[in-house]
Amino acid sequence: MTGPAEFELMELTGVYALGAVDDAQRADIERSLDEAPAAVAQAFHDEVRAYRETLALISAGTAVEPPPELRERILAAATAGPASRRNWRAALLAAAAVLVVGLGVLSTVLAVRPPATPTAARVFEASDVRTTTAPIPTGGVATFVYSRDTNAGVLVMNNVTPPPAGSVYQMWLLDGGTPRSAGTMGTAAVRPSTTAVLTDLGRTNALAFTLEPGQGSVQPTGQIFAQLPLT
Repeated sequence: MTGPAEFELMELTGVYALGAVDDAQRADIERSLDEAPAAVAQAFHDEVRAYRETLALISAGTAVEPPPELRERILAAATAGPASRRNWRAALLAAAAVLVVGLGVLSTVLAVRPPATPTAARVFEASDVRTTTAPIPTGGVATFVYSRDTNAGVLVMNNVTPPPAGSVYQMWLLDGGTPRSAGTMGTAAVRPSTTAVLTDLGRTNALAFTLEPGQGSVQPTGQIFAQLPLT
C-alpha cells in the first residue's frame, strides 16, 4: 500500500520530469526516493520517463496551444509562500495539479503519436535523463531532453519562428573549446512543433543556436541568440 508520503512523492513526477525544480528541491525529492520503498521509487521513475516521452512525442506531432493563463498559474503556484520544505512541496503539488489540467487537452494526441527512434527511446529510458528549456527571442521555446549515459538528446522546439529565406538555424555543442555543429534547420524544417535527435554530446555544457547564411557554416558566424545549459 502507498502511504501519504509516497502518494505526495508520486504527485511530484510531473514537475520533476519537466525540470521545474531547483537543485535543492531536486536533491530533496531524490533523498525521498532513496528512503521510499523500491516499488514506489521504480513507479516514480517510470512515470517521469513516461511524462518526458509523451511530451517530446506530442511535440513531434500535433501541437495544441495551452490556455494563455496556464504559465502564470504554474509560476504563481510554484513560487508562492516561504521556501520551507513543507511550503515548497505544497507549492509544487499545486503547480503539478495545474500542469495536469493543462496537459489534459493533449490526451487525444497520444493514440496517433509517432514512434520514437531507437536513440530517442534510449534517452527517455535513461536513469540520468535531464531536461533543459530556454525561450527563443524571436518567439517560441526550445527544450532539450538529454542523457549523459546515452550521449544523446532530443530537441523539441515549439512555436519557433522559421529562419529567413536563404539562411538556417544552426545548432552548436559548446564545451569550452571549438563549437561543434549539431546540424541545421532551414525555413521548411521549422514548423509549429519541430524535433531533432542529437548525438555525440561528449562533454558539452550547452546547446547553442545561431542564424547562419546559406546551408550553414563550419564555425559560428552569427551571434548566439539562444543557449540551453547542460549539467
